[in-house]
Amino acid sequence: MLVNEVDGVVAASGGAPAPGAVRRARPEIDLGPLDPTRGPGAPVDRADDDEAGLFALVDQVRRIRALTTGGIFDTDLGPLTERLRGVADELEAASATPQHRLETMWSNRRYMTNCPVVGRANLVALPAEYELLEDGTLRAELTLGIEYQGPPGRVHGGIVSLLFDAVLGRANHHAGTTGMTMYLDIDYRGATPLLEPIVVTGRPVRVEGRKVWAQGAIHAGNRLCATAEGLFVRPEGWVRDGGH
Repeated sequence: MLVNEVDGVVAASGGAPAPGAVRRARPEIDLGPLDPTRGPGAPVDRADDDEAGLFALVDQVRRIRALTTGGIFDTDLGPLTERLRGVADELEAASATPQHRLETMWSNRRYMTNCPVVGRANLVALPAEYELLEDGTLRAELTLGIEYQGPPGRVHGGIVSLLFDAVLGRANHHAGTTGMTMYLDIDYRGATPLLEPIVVTGRPVRVEGRKVWAQGAIHAGNRLCATAEGLFVRPEGWVRDGGH
């Protein structure tokens, strides 16, 4: 039997706590400011398409991704596959190297367009568009397709974690307390549904020096699906220079 120890918690590989294990106290989540019916707020973290039309291209590839996940078609896919292969070959021939793309991404500070949660230029990004409420709560309403499925008809737990990491991090950013994720403590209160609107919310709740705590929730209608608390640490240089 494999045994893992994280944050003082000793557990067998199956996930059950070992005898005498001590688990970190569950965070107390203030659900009032995370009420999904609050809003609307000011749109943030949006980006218009560039002259090259990259976002428009990615939108069409996302359509293909959604249609081919578990795809069932009443047609011969061979000719379509060949046409797509030709497009992929043409794009590959015209594309910059991954190294050059990384350097450009960070030199022009366009990381958000490549974010794996809201990046318009990122194929895997979820269809989330943020709005910022007056009290600093960040909110997004979205519907996830079957490409994000875990259990039947439900969103994969790793996608839920990704949503929380992103919304809490961006809420911190807009509050001027950007930090790197140290831990995410998630309670899966119930299944998060596919093909139905969900609302994800997040906000910073406490700052102690370089440490920032933030909390979030996911609702489907009036049903609470998951809550999270994250600890983020602000790099010393960012605090000293006032950068975010």
